[in-house]
Amino acid sequence: MVFKTDDVLLTEKERVRRSASLLKAAVLDSLHKVEVVLTLEDQDSQRKLRSRIIAAGNDRVMLDKGISIPVNCISAIEFPN
Repeated sequence: MVFKTDDVLLTEKERVRRSASLLKAAVLDSLHKVEVVLTLEDQDSQRKLRSRIIAAGNDRVMLDKGISIPVNCISAIEFPN
C-alpha cells in the first residue's frame, strides 16, 4: 500500500472529528481491547481494516502488532458493537 501525501479529509472539522475518534479508540483499547474498523485510502483504492489502535499521535497511528500508519490516509473510524 502506498499512502497519499495529502490528507484525504477536506475540512478542518472532519480532521478534528477524526483525531477525537482516534483518541477515543486508543483509550477504549487500553481499557477493553476494543477493535475498530478503519477506512484507509491509498493512491489507488479505498480499503477497510479491522484492528486495535494502541496509540494515536498527530501524524501517525500505532496499530496492534506494531504497525504504524499515517493519520492523513484514514477517512473514517467505525466502532462496531
